[in-house]
Amino acid sequence: MYSPLVEAVVNSIEAIDETTNKNKGKIIISVIRDNVLKFDGILSEIIGFEIQDNGVGFTQIHRDSFDTFYSDTKKNIGGKGFGRFMYIKYFNEVKIESVFKDGKVFKLRKFSFGKDYDIIKDETIEEVEAKSTKTTLFLKHLKDVKIPDKGLDTIARKLLERILNFFVNGNNNCPTIILKEKNTDDGRIILNDYIIQNKDIQLINSSTITLSSQIDGYIEKFTITTFKIYFSGNHKSRISLTAHKREVTETPLSYYIPEFEDDFFDEFERNDGKITKNYIIKAYVSGEYLNRTVSLERETFNFDKNVSDKFYPLSQSEIEKEVALEVKKLFTDEVKMRVEKKVNRIHEYVNSSAPWHKVYLKDLDFNDFPYNLPDEKIEIELQKIKFNKEIVTKSDIQRIMQSGDDEFNQKFQDVIQRITEVGKIDLAHYVANRKIVIDLFFELLKRKEDGKSELEKEVHNLIFPMGKDSTEVNYEEHNLWLLDERLVFSDYVASDKKISAGKASGEPDLIIFDRKRVFRLGDNEFSNPITIFEFKRPKREAYGADDDPVIQICKYLDEIRNGKYETPDGVEKIKVSDCTPVYGYIICDITPKIQEFAKNASLTLSPDKEGYFGYHVGYKMYMEIISFKKLLSDARLRNKIFFKKLNIE
Repeated sequence: MYSPLVEAVVNSIEAIDETTNKNKGKIIISVIRDNVLKFDGILSEIIGFEIQDNGVGFTQIHRDSFDTFYSDTKKNIGGKGFGRFMYIKYFNEVKIESVFKDGKVFKLRKFSFGKDYDIIKDETIEEVEAKSTKTTLFLKHLKDVKIPDKGLDTIARKLLERILNFFVNGNNNCPTIILKEKNTDDGRIILNDYIIQNKDIQLINSSTITLSSQIDGYIEKFTITTFKIYFSGNHKSRISLTAHKREVTETPLSYYIPEFEDDFFDEFERNDGKITKNYIIKAYVSGEYLNRTVSLERETFNFDKNVSDKFYPLSQSEIEKEVALEVKKLFTDEVKMRVEKKVNRIHEYVNSSAPWHKVYLKDLDFNDFPYNLPDEKIEIELQKIKFNKEIVTKSDIQRIMQSGDDEFNQKFQDVIQRITEVGKIDLAHYVANRKIVIDLFFELLKRKEDGKSELEKEVHNLIFPMGKDSTEVNYEEHNLWLLDERLVFSDYVASDKKISAGKASGEPDLIIFDRKRVFRLGDNEFSNPITIFEFKRPKREAYGADDDPVIQICKYLDEIRNGKYETPDGVEKIKVSDCTPVYGYIICDITPKIQEFAKNASLTLSPDKEGYFGYHVGYKMYMEIISFKKLLSDARLRNKIFFKKLNIE
């Protein structure tokens, strides 16, 4: 959207260069807005511009050139005779009013831009009283697009960035450029002040590089002009490829050097103390190769972004990559500091959150990471390395198994070593996840801010998701190991899942069938052990007679034995006899009422006084009451040595 405005300003600069008083050149850009009122400081939409300069004006030579397609009048300064068509591409109405000197007489030329075959329409010429030449370009009634930037400061900065090459050799060679609102000078901005007065844009370095094509050794020279641009807001350091001093493309520097992803900052001393100003880097690239290959509209280049060929031996990415490396040299200290910080950040993540990935750090290419990267990005890159190693290992196994050569044993041992390495990493990951689960379980047992405890379902879901069974939840998605390590290998688990048929008192909180492959292969036998769990809310003390968890488990067992529960597919009833091993567990806090229930069931107090155990003769079932404290303590104790080995405890 800035292309027609840039074209107009550059034409004005060139017109001023043709005068004998170029040091006093001036360009005034007036912003035209719609008449719709806006409130709360919101600016109206921009619908056009007026660009006025005190250049040489539309003499007959310039007029005839303008009226010729692909005119070569400005060929020596990069003119293509096509730029004027940029105006009618974006605006519905384009007009010119120009005072020029014809001999000793000043004349005023007016005309409109034709939209069809006529370039110049409605032209008039008349003599006028004037003291100097000037030209005004009217760009009115913007077409079907909107200019997203409305503030003068934003427009001024973006326009200046696109014509910075005209300022490289000092402000004296560039006319004064003013941006203002139409019909008022309030808030007007002089673009030159960003460089001279405010020093918001500073030239850092200008250098030349030589690039050689990989196709035929073709050689081209490019000039890199690097600026430091201070700003407020969200901006990125960029590489701009230019043609004839006009910016054509721009690419983030971080695309090639991740350390340029974020902006930099400088500190300045002032009377009221230190201030910090953020800045970005912008590198402008110029060269004959770019001038020759730019498109007619100067909005792109004819060469490909990534692929070079015999017609265009250098691609955009080849040029930009070398430019990025040159710019990096100018900011060696800043980049080095960010690289060190990035490496430390990755090591910190691995050491604190993913120690199982330590073995992959040596394979990680830190150059591909952005400077300020999130945990998710680190994890994804490490997972890629792990995946690639597994693929290579599997491929090697297949090749070795098929080779049958004398070096089989040595090669096989090497592959086995790699398999073991991957296994260690997966185990470390699994153990570290256990540490997280135990810490979360501890948090669930605490009293909340409102003084209440967590609900029973929160604890239940942590151990095994409610309403699901083991056909829906794999072993990595549940935490039955909190209760007993052996339960991890249970064949079928139902967690508050409907498996009852007919009139039953409800579904057990957790029912587990121990026998391997039970149900899946139809092995519904009387001897398959059953384990039933009942959970109670942490810190619960109020229990009624109907809330006795021992009686609840006994009722479930009675109904199972009476055929009120079916196999998961509902084909047949679960077969349970008096000889079937049954285990009942109650997970709760030990309160006076729980102690009473345990006593009524003739259960024995455990030595640590954190539970009860015993054999319920009447129901032929082993029963155990376990406190949350003991459950947590036992889980920690079983895993303690693994946590220590991983240095996470």
